[in-house]
Amino acid sequence: MKRILFTSSFSIPDDYEQEYEIDYIPFIYVEIYPYYEFIKQIPLDVDSFIVTSKNSAKAIKDIELEGKFFVVGKSTAKELYGQNRDIAFITNYAEDLLERMLETDIKKYVFFKGNLSLTILPDALRKNGVEVVGIECYKTLLTPHKIDKQYDAIVFTSPSAVRSFSSMNEIPQETIIFTSGKTTAETVSTLGEYKIYYPEDTTKESLLELIKKENK
Repeated sequence: MKRILFTSSFSIPDDYEQEYEIDYIPFIYVEIYPYYEFIKQIPLDVDSFIVTSKNSAKAIKDIELEGKFFVVGKSTAKELYGQNRDIAFITNYAEDLLERMLETDIKKYVFFKGNLSLTILPDALRKNGVEVVGIECYKTLLTPHKIDKQYDAIVFTSPSAVRSFSSMNEIPQETIIFTSGKTTAETVSTLGEYKIYYPEDTTKESLLELIKKENK
């Protein structure tokens, strides 16, 4: 039976537990701020919002926001749809969203972000003359652990989890790596040459299907 390590909290189907030996060891901890801690930072003259993570979407669920949402990730969009938000664009990656955003005439956005969120998208928008107001609404803390067990595969769902894991552990060359998307895969690649798989569609379901396919 193959051993798989999930480095973040993850709900999986029952058949996975029967097919694989699975360990869940979170290497990050996410703290979502109460909305009243940041709501006053939201400019009243902005009606275009950037949300690139499910954590940001959860953080704003109790805030009334009128306007268009520009979103990275289907799981993020699903959370926002549940809040009845008006979503203008959904893409899998920030660089793809950037292209769509630059096609609009919008000159000011609010970017709901975490303390470790990547700045590629807001930086690129600013270089193109677009104002971006960044509002931190959650915090990611690294929670590294020393791992003594050997795993056939390791699953990472964020660059932060990769950095946390690698701060105390080395990844054996023969270990197969699965990531939630291209950005996290690129972070793993900085550690060495590994066999890395990630789904084209950045959803949890697609990732689980890929893990099962490559571990037959």
